[in-house]
Amino acid sequence: MVASAVILRKAHLAVRIDDSKRLTSRQRARAFHVILEHADVGVGIACAEEIDRRNILQATLLAMQRAVGDLRQAADLILVDGPVAPSLSAPCWPLVHGDRRSQVIGCASIVAKVVRDRLMEFYHSLAPHYAFNQHKGYGTALHRERLAAFGPSVLHRRSFRPVRELLR
Repeated sequence: MVASAVILRKAHLAVRIDDSKRLTSRQRARAFHVILEHADVGVGIACAEEIDRRNILQATLLAMQRAVGDLRQAADLILVDGPVAPSLSAPCWPLVHGDRRSQVIGCASIVAKVVRDRLMEFYHSLAPHYAFNQHKGYGTALHRERLAAFGPSVLHRRSFRPVRELLR
């Protein structure tokens, strides 16, 4: 689980900012570099074991807390993508579909997605037989096929249904 926090130093960026899933990988990469040039960026990660131990929502909130804690400066107000906000010292405003409604949340969505995809590329270098570079950890047919062929690794969430079913 990867989360990002962004404090923009520039009001308008010369790239398309949107929900990261609505951008191509090329658009995300370009936006990622522009965001890093014009923002203070924090990144937080919750590992597979933390997701299994806490649940996906609590691990997401933990990653958000870590991302905000990774910022160089404190935020006055934190806009959160989704209906639930983490417990932080600054006030939080949760916004459903915030990555489509707020430029700063869109930026954080892009940063988190690019970092997550790069993490999947790194995992691929460690265990290429799982093809993390292709499915990026999503529950695709290829991912399920590789899980069935090789079994789960330490990188896999035990709470992910295809992994859970293999471990029965």
